[in-house]
Amino acid sequence: MEDELRCPVCCRFFTKPVLMPCSHSLCVACALSSQEPAQNLLPQSMSSACSESDSGTVISDHTSLLDFPDIDKLSIVSETDSGVVCNSRPSSYVGTPSVANIFLQSLQSCSYGIKCSVCERLVFLDENGALSLPTNRVLEAIVNKYQNQSKKVEIKCERCLADHRTATAMCEQCEVFFCDICRDQCHPMEGAYAKHNLVDPTQGDIILKYKRKNSKEHKCPEHPTETLAMFCLSCRLPVCCTCAGDGRHMTHEVQPLPAMCKAQKSELSQNLQALSEKAKSGTEFIQRLKKMADSVSGNCAEFEKTVIAQCDALIEVIKQRKAELLENVAEEKALKVRSLKEQVSDCTALLQRTTGLLQFCIEVLKESDSTSFLQVSSGLVSRVATADANFNKEMELAPRVSPEFELTLDNTPAIHAIQNMSFFQMKAPGQPVIIPEECSCENNSVTIAWAPQIGSVVEAYTLELDDGNGGDFRVVYVGREMICTVDGLHFNSIYNARVKAHNHAGESEYSDIISLQTAEGRDVRDLSSFDWYELGGILERLSKV
Repeated sequence: MEDELRCPVCCRFFTKPVLMPCSHSLCVACALSSQEPAQNLLPQSMSSACSESDSGTVISDHTSLLDFPDIDKLSIVSETDSGVVCNSRPSSYVGTPSVANIFLQSLQSCSYGIKCSVCERLVFLDENGALSLPTNRVLEAIVNKYQNQSKKVEIKCERCLADHRTATAMCEQCEVFFCDICRDQCHPMEGAYAKHNLVDPTQGDIILKYKRKNSKEHKCPEHPTETLAMFCLSCRLPVCCTCAGDGRHMTHEVQPLPAMCKAQKSELSQNLQALSEKAKSGTEFIQRLKKMADSVSGNCAEFEKTVIAQCDALIEVIKQRKAELLENVAEEKALKVRSLKEQVSDCTALLQRTTGLLQFCIEVLKESDSTSFLQVSSGLVSRVATADANFNKEMELAPRVSPEFELTLDNTPAIHAIQNMSFFQMKAPGQPVIIPEECSCENNSVTIAWAPQIGSVVEAYTLELDDGNGGDFRVVYVGREMICTVDGLHFNSIYNARVKAHNHAGESEYSDIISLQTAEGRDVRDLSSFDWYELGGILERLSKV
């Protein structure tokens, strides 16, 4: 609770905290340093209106609190024992000229004002300024207790406006700690302060604690002999019976101080009980968060294994495809080599035959006997002419296959897919859609077909069917298929069907219901109205047949 014990202005532990009407507290030194002349906190229009009021000018009926938007619609002015004019009930009487007049007239008695650093509400004070604010004794006691429990805190001066110097003395009568400079300036040992007793700060702290512990009754500041026994509900201040009966609180609603304290403690206890339940829920939620944080490492390891397995599977597929492609390349190579070898063999055989014919013809040309030569010349001429005519065709001067591999591997889509491969946030699938045109009925069977919502990741579907008589739905199928046939239904019945999708993230809403009617026919349910005599006759005739 340390943050609750620190002043919102100086951010140190509260020193002599005073309570503002807005329920926030400040150190008395911080309150003194924050106070300003009341005129400085008012808008220009209100300041001029106050000046006119001071000079005796009557404020126009058109002047209202609506003319001062920087003020929290001040509606009532309470001249309480504390000398504080607070901005309570911010929307009451807004726009009423008389209220504005009352407010402006009341500001004439306000010398100082403070703007709360927490809620920025304006508080106007009399000539005593922040010293007229009541001391927050409860907060002061809690701060002292906390400081004593945690560590010994050096006692600071309560009158330093800038930096809090270490206190060197405490006045028993004023109950204020002073440093040397503030003691000389604010508490000279002469005049009214001549009889005051200054003690060491440590001793003074003990004296103050003793006084606070043993002082069971608080006296009224206006009536020192009167005990504060009543509580003014309008001013939210404890008052004595004299103030409540004859003083400025005479028209205010008051309650006995013990009863009001008991009621406030009861209300606070009830609120604390409700807040405690919420804090308990918050604690349980934090524990769940901590358990979830602890399980993140285990889940991460499992997820890493899944990612590694998926990537390894992808690499394995690529390796298999690589082996298949290389095998195809080897087959293409063997095919080309075999085709070229066959062509070389065919061309070689043709060339050998041609060469043999050439050599044979050359030898025939060497024959000197004309008769013998002419005997074979006509046949050779024909053979050579035929060989010459068919040589280019039979030789196939163009290769049967190209030595180049006229193939290419298009891996761009695969590379693009791998580069774009990433995680996606799985969410519950969308509502599936039943396809009416693919649904059908045959005898006492119905077939229902459906489709997932586009973009949904579905792990399984659940198909539900009612009892054909408008009853409750029951599950008839769970699986990944998107079509299902249900047999064994009643004839001449209308069945309602619906389907939902689900995955690890959750499940979808049910699809729109589709109604399907089975074919007409005898149903077991209709046997009660069956003519048993007619059935007996039918069976008898069948037996004769």
